[in-house]
Amino acid sequence: MVYFRYIIILFILCAQVRSYAQRYEFGITGFGTGYMGDINPNNPFYYQNIGGGVAVKYNLNPTWGIKAGLNYIALHGSDLDSKFTAQQNRALQFNNHLKEFTITTEFNFFRFIAGKAVNRYTPYLLAGISAALHDPYVNLDGTTIKLRELQLEHDVESNPDKYSKIAISVPFGFGFKYNIKGPWSIGAEVIYRTTFNDNIDNVSKNYATSPPRSYSVSPETWDFLADPSGQIDTNAGKARGNGKNYDGYMTAGFTLTYTLISTKCYWWQ
Repeated sequence: MVYFRYIIILFILCAQVRSYAQRYEFGITGFGTGYMGDINPNNPFYYQNIGGGVAVKYNLNPTWGIKAGLNYIALHGSDLDSKFTAQQNRALQFNNHLKEFTITTEFNFFRFIAGKAVNRYTPYLLAGISAALHDPYVNLDGTTIKLRELQLEHDVESNPDKYSKIAISVPFGFGFKYNIKGPWSIGAEVIYRTTFNDNIDNVSKNYATSPPRSYSVSPETWDFLADPSGQIDTNAGKARGNGKNYDGYMTAGFTLTYTLISTKCYWWQ
């Protein structure tokens, strides 16, 4: 329902910017979502969930444009999906729901003009910056448990505030779009985000050496979440994650856009 509200707002704005026709595009997108990090360090095709978003784009000319978007991105990762025995034995997993705001610049390889018989399709590149609210969790016996507050790693025991809920990233990707008819266009795009955050998956450096003074789960549950392998005493202080590389996430999906068109827009001629 939230995204339907965004769509309604976007189309209300359409009516208020007629004088800038063909400079503005409004769109929706649906996509599969994937993640790369400590739980999935090698597979760029690890798509496990779905998401969607809305966007508004300002076309500087038929080649360059600037787009702002709001996206909902669900992520999932599990050691049990790995082909490596050591990772399967570690048995860590996570879920995360990201609420992302992004600004990107798009470059069309060909001049793209919606509503004209020529210039109807083009591949394009995009890059920009984004910020996402996130809070990793797991579902355990039908209960959703937030992982951040449990301080499951040694490096956050003494300074839990360093674990930010805001992930800044650099999105970059490519796509292809085609003008169906008039103002309507469809497309497909793939975007990868390199984040400046190593806690999208709640796995970063070392196993905790001791539980925090207070937490919202039982000691047995805390031990299991900190080290599902059951070796928490043996692994205390040892490497739990890579600790060197930041996490990343990706989307691949389809877009539907509506361009404001006016016969008085000489800019496109």
